[in-house]
Amino acid sequence: PGAPGLSHDIDRTLGMLVLTVIHDIMKVQALVPTVTENHGPWCGYQVGDKVNDHDAALGYALEFMPDCLPSFAMLPRAQRQTLKFTQCKMEYNMGWLVQAEAPPGALFTKFKGVMESGEVNASDVAFYFVHWLTDLAGVEPCPQEGCEKFVLQFPHKVLANFLSSFAIVQQLTSRTETEVFESYLLWRWRTSEGIELGPPPSGPGSVARLRLVI
Repeated sequence: PGAPGLSHDIDRTLGMLVLTVIHDIMKVQALVPTVTENHGPWCGYQVGDKVNDHDAALGYALEFMPDCLPSFAMLPRAQRQTLKFTQCKMEYNMGWLVQAEAPPGALFTKFKGVMESGEVNASDVAFYFVHWLTDLAGVEPCPQEGCEKFVLQFPHKVLANFLSSFAIVQQLTSRTETEVFESYLLWRWRTSEGIELGPPPSGPGSVARLRLVI
């Protein structure tokens, strides 16, 4: 039993398990697909090209050859759509956000475009970030030793900032890139550790001053 008011989405959990199993299979060169005449050109790849990016290769297989992956093909349609979304090339760099290192266009335009091109909602974005977290944790797998990647090799403050940013980025489903970025900066200002910064700045130069806090 879960916490009061919360429920367990079995289909969503199954989708995450399937994605965890299949998301890196295209690192096996023997499985890498070649763009066929029926499907090309596709995402910058021409007919006859091997899809060498392993995420794009999986996306190609999920889109055009789903029956080759029975665990994916047997998922409910909504979960299949979500898994396909996670394999899109969103060019999202989370470090750029939590360090305020890039303008909103560079951060979010591709991500926002992917959202608007398909049936994507806030829960799909949340699913993507949970997968991102588990994928990062498994970069150096050591199940007998516990999650060393996060516990020993990752600055806890940076990890906390990553996790806290997830809910802000979900707002891209209903807000512009600039609105989401400014919302994040204001949130960081108001939750700054160890010092009371007062009211957030406004007017010319306010974004630059907000970024300095981060």
